[in-house]
Amino acid sequence: MSSIEERLAADIAAVTGGVVVTESDLRDARDAVDERIDSNRRRDRRRIVIAAAVLIPVMGFAAFQALGGDDQTAPAPATPGPTSAADPDADFLTGSAPSPELLQGVWRVDEGTLLLKFTSDGDIQFDNGGQLYSAPAVHGTYVLADDLITITVDGGQAGCAGQTFAMRASLPESGAMRFVHTQPGTGNCATEQNERWVLEQVLPTSQGLADFAVAGGGYKPLSDKSALYGDWAAEGGGYVLEFASDATYYVADESGEPIDRGQWSLRSSDLILTSSAASVECSEGDRLVLGAVEYVNLNTPNLRGTVKQNTCSAAWAPSAWWLIPHAGG
Repeated sequence: MSSIEERLAADIAAVTGGVVVTESDLRDARDAVDERIDSNRRRDRRRIVIAAAVLIPVMGFAAFQALGGDDQTAPAPATPGPTSAADPDADFLTGSAPSPELLQGVWRVDEGTLLLKFTSDGDIQFDNGGQLYSAPAVHGTYVLADDLITITVDGGQAGCAGQTFAMRASLPESGAMRFVHTQPGTGNCATEQNERWVLEQVLPTSQGLADFAVAGGGYKPLSDKSALYGDWAAEGGGYVLEFASDATYYVADESGEPIDRGQWSLRSSDLILTSSAASVECSEGDRLVLGAVEYVNLNTPNLRGTVKQNTCSAAWAPSAWWLIPHAGG
């Protein structure tokens, strides 16, 4: 009996409590143990084969990706999809995209009658009748998305309340802006689809308007107060003065916002501006009196006078003025 068989006999005797085990019994027991071991090995081999069958393709794919298959060079870049058509307005909308800070102030459509006033916090006013401050044709709000300005109309004399329209914008240089209308308005706010506008900045004053000079001669005393109605730009820039038909006036500085307002009157050749409590830089009751007011219309109306009284110490008092064109003016 081998040493293994002797140990097996001893183990069996310990378990069976001394029962005699023959050599034949030991052979049968050993055969049973061998058969069980062989059975376990076969099951283990099947598990290994199945696992390998799953693992090898996965590892093979990963290795192919890492190594580029048989070819060790990097894969060629994917062919790009079709590109969009070129921007048809790219040659027009050059320069900087709009921002609230760049938009802030007063603009006029070049060679046109329309004035626009933007604030940096999203308010906007349009007018083409010389009433930008007193009774604008349109007032509302705007939002920016890249180069797109979308305007929602709240009210105004044009009767466009509730409308939304939009335009793309760019600023090719300081004091200049361009619009392409992408979502036109309707009625009194109508424009053509893709209509283009060129605008120049009135406040802050663009260089072109700063260089604009009033007429040199031909002045006559102002006798008809209706000739004053509208928005006037100071010679050399810096201010806009609006005379409304209801006898109110507004003075705006480079910010585009009114810094003085009140009531105006024309008495003989004296033009009198009296500040109201709503004035920012002047006190209620302050007066600016321009005497010997003269007027000339040589394509563009011009106005000037001599300062007789200036209790507000208004910096705009000595200015000569030229009328920004407006419809009916």
